[in-house]
This record gives sequence, C-alpha cells and structure tokens, in this order.
Amino acid sequence: MLVSPRSPLEYSFRSERPVRTLFSLLRRKRLYYVVTVLMLILKHSPMWIIPFLTARVINTLADPKLYPVSQLPFYFGAVVILTVQNVPSHTIYISMLSGAVRDLERTLRSALVTRLQHLSIAFHDRSETGRLQAKVLRDVEQIQMFCMLVGEGGMVAVLSFLFAVTVTAVREPRMLLFFLLMVPLVALMRTLFGRKIQQRNSAFRQQVEQMSSGVSEMLNMIPVVRAHGLEGEASREMNRQFEEVNQRGRKLDQINALFGASSWVTFQLSMIVGLSVLSWFCLKGWIPVGDVVLYQSLFSMIIMCVTQMLTIYPQLAKGLESVRSLGEVLEYPDLEHNRGRRKVDRLRGEVAFRDVLFSYEEGKAPAINRVSLDVTPGECIALVGPSGGGKSTMMQLLIGFRRPQDGQILIDGQNMEELDMRTVRRFISVVPQETILFSGTILENIVYGLSDVSMDQVNEVLAAANLSELVESLPEGIQTRIGEDGAMLSGGQRQRIAIARALIRNPQILVLDEATSALDVVSEKKVQEAIDRAVQNRTTFIVAHRLSTVRAADRIVVMKDGRVAEVGSYDELMARDGVFREMQSLQQ
Repeated sequence: MLVSPRSPLEYSFRSERPVRTLFSLLRRKRLYYVVTVLMLILKHSPMWIIPFLTARVINTLADPKLYPVSQLPFYFGAVVILTVQNVPSHTIYISMLSGAVRDLERTLRSALVTRLQHLSIAFHDRSETGRLQAKVLRDVEQIQMFCMLVGEGGMVAVLSFLFAVTVTAVREPRMLLFFLLMVPLVALMRTLFGRKIQQRNSAFRQQVEQMSSGVSEMLNMIPVVRAHGLEGEASREMNRQFEEVNQRGRKLDQINALFGASSWVTFQLSMIVGLSVLSWFCLKGWIPVGDVVLYQSLFSMIIMCVTQMLTIYPQLAKGLESVRSLGEVLEYPDLEHNRGRRKVDRLRGEVAFRDVLFSYEEGKAPAINRVSLDVTPGECIALVGPSGGGKSTMMQLLIGFRRPQDGQILIDGQNMEELDMRTVRRFISVVPQETILFSGTILENIVYGLSDVSMDQVNEVLAAANLSELVESLPEGIQTRIGEDGAMLSGGQRQRIAIARALIRNPQILVLDEATSALDVVSEKKVQEAIDRAVQNRTTFIVAHRLSTVRAADRIVVMKDGRVAEVGSYDELMARDGVFREMQSLQQ
C-alpha cells in the first residue's frame, strides 16, 4: 500500500512495460509461482494424456500383436486418476491465482487513492472527477480480468503449445516442421490486427472516461437543470455521449469480431491440411493409424492454443491499455513532496509573505504579484477586494496547495519549502466557501479523521459554532444523518458544521474562505456569531466580499490585481479615499 510519495510501488510502475510491471506488483515469493504452475500442470494433465490413450487404443485394435491388450487397463486407470484429481488441483490453483490477482487489484486501487492524495491541487484542477473515478474502478477491473485471463487461459495455452511441440519433436520431427508453420501465421495475424485493436481500445477507454465524467457532472447539476427547466437538454447531451460510446464500442466489437473470425477460418483450414498430411504419412507407412489420431490431436492442440491466444488478445489489449491509463496517475510527476523535510510538532501562528510571486500559467499575468505581509500570532486578518484580486490564491499558498514561483512564505520564521506540510496542516483548519460534507451523521462529519475526541470537546465546539440549539431540536440529536453533501440541512447549518469541524482540531491558524457569501441574513448572523467565537486566540485569515463582516478584524488587507492595495483597520481604511472606501460605498 502506498504510504508516501516515495513508495516502492511508484518506482516499479512503468506503463511502457505493463506485463513486467504487473508481474512485479504481484509481490509473491518464487516458490509461490512454482507451486501455482505445478498445480496448473497437474490439473490440466488429463487433456495431454488422453490423446496418447486414444492412439494406443486404436493401435491395439488395429494390431493387437504389436500393442498388447494387457496394457490398456493401466492407461485407463491412470487417466481416471488424473481426471479425478482435477477437482482438488483446480480448486487449489484458482485459489492461489485469485489470491495473487485480488491482492494486486487491492494494491492498485490503494495506490491510486493514495497517489491522488499526494498529487498537487493543480493536477486535480485539470482532471475531471469522472475520469479519475473510471481509472480507480473500471481500469483496475480490466487489469484484474486481464490477469485472470492470462492465468486461466493464457498459461494453459502456452503450456499446451510447448507440450505438443515437444512431443512432436521427439516422436516425429518431420511433422514438427509443418506444425511450426503456424508461428508465422500468428505473427501475421497480430501484425494485421494488433495495432488497430490497440488504437480502438484506447479511443474507447477515453470515450468511457469522458462519459463517466459527464454522468458525474449531470448528477451534480440536477438541481440547476430542474430550476431552469433544462431536463430535455441535459438528457440530450447525455444521450449524445452515450451514442458516441455506443459507436466506439461497436467499432471495437467489429474489429474484434473480424479478428476472431479470420483467426478461426485460418486455423480450421490448417486443420484440414494437417489431416491430409497425416493421412499421407500413414499411407506411406511412416506412422501407424493410431498415431494419426495422436498427431492430429497434438496439431489440434497447437491450433486451439494459438486460436485461444488470438481470441483473448483483444481482452489482453484492454488490460494493457488500462495499465497505461493508470500510468497517467501513478506516473504523474507533480507531487507534493514532504519526505526529508522538517516535521512540525507545535505552531505559534506567525505567518510572513516575503515578495511572493505566483502565476497559474506561464506567460500570463501573476495571480499574486510580489506580495509581502507580516502576521503576528493571534492576529485576525481580513482579505477583501474584487473577484480575481488574489485573495483565495493567497490562502492556497498559505495552506501549501500552491507553491510560489518566487519569494518565500514563512511559518513561525521557517521557510515553508523546508517544512513537512502534512504536519503543518495539523495546526491549520479551513472553512471553505463551498461546504463539503458526506452522508454520515453530524458527529461523523465534525470529528472526521479524528479518533480521540471526547463528547465534552464536541459539545464545546457545538456551542462555539452556534449548533447546540439545532442538535437539540433533532430527534436523533448529533447522531442524525444529514444526507449526501448535507442535503437535509440548510446552507447556514452546513456552514456551521464546517466551522465545528475546523474548531474540533483546535487549530493555531484558521482560514475562513467566503464563509458567509451564500447565506441569507438570518443564517449569516448565526454563522457570523460562530466565526466571532472561532477567531479568539488563534491566527485567523478571513476572505470576504461582504465588507460588513470584517469590521472586527485587526487588519484588513485589500487585494487588487494580485497586489496589496491597502492595509489597515476598518476605521483607518474608511478614513482614506481608497479602494476599500469605494467598495464599501458600492455595497451600501
């Protein structure tokens, strides 16, 4: 399981070498593979022995003097024993194969989830949730099916092919030359179809990811769509994506069908030619009549093995394409690196921005343009200004979601670039503008990620977040389930739960990003009361558009075009004829 950005898995995953990558990730000792292969050979041995028995029976019936009848019971008994043992050997083999493959499935999903946790926020900004979800679910499932297919069908085909070729080479080398003519045919068939199948698999996979993303967006947009009467348009857009997936899938199925049918016809014709050659050998007296059946069975075995490999090749191609798909996440380099950096076990809450420069895209105007700001422990700083001024970006830099291209951010006098931000964030809590809750209870949402919280602490934060009255009014109290994303609560109630979740961690630095922007007057008043309690005795950054909510801030920083336009208390800024006073006059 991935536990850090430098997990061994990240170094062993190479999408350009998918088979070697998967084999290395199975993480089993060599003896495990040896026993698994032995079980495979044992369970499949009846299919290899029966052609010899059939040939011996025919030869005995044709020439009892040369082939004694007395040996037949031994052969029949051996085949019966080998056939019966298939039950335990097959069960053991599948159990061992499934154990390894299911562990691989779990490892890959765990790796993806953990890697996604370490990838930069910029990566997530560029990636659609539906596509990432498809990788965790569909692509890993395709890889699991690929491994089981190789283990159950592919390995049997390879071993049977080697068995048939070896026996033929030992008993009748002349027939081997004819048999091996199949190898160029296999190479030709794969050359003709392989690249086309891979291209269509890749296109189909990308289309499915796009559809998954579209479904996710559609579900999130249902309230907006319903409010504007756009149900028909939303359905038509999804149907358009479904039709595109349908067309891609049909094209993929067509090439797979043509590939399979061409393979079957080619090798059935080869079977007829093979029987003709064996009949000629028998008429020449080079082989007995029973060996015609033996070699035809071996030849059939070779053809069936090759046909099986060609038949499962499209599924194998899907598995390999899914490995490459996972590489888009597991090999993506934009990680938040914390390994080897200093861990933080306490924080006073002093923050300093030193000539910080940050731009989202190279060549575009900076979102933060040479900003410097010193914040003392316990100070309450309000960031205001027009949209696009850089307020939220400043907070993302403070939290470490973004890294400045130039300048420094100091926390307690230490350069953030030298600190393990995972340990720093234990002392930082964020209340975002868009509250994120999950479909658990109120208590589960508040204590999320914590295991040692007492009910006394919970009651304290309920009071501080102005939630006590709400909780007492609910039939199940704090154990009330709130629905997906808190759908059973109002906006103000959801926001106060977010504040309680922030306070339960007793942060030294609290970030409130537009915490009251989408609330009605009554809800805003209750949330504002919760905020007033929350900011006590901790360094606080409040991002706000409503200037009336920041009167109590120690200092107000006015941001404009990525720069600090003004700094001062509410009264000081109102006394000036500046940006803040102009903004305040527009809101009155």
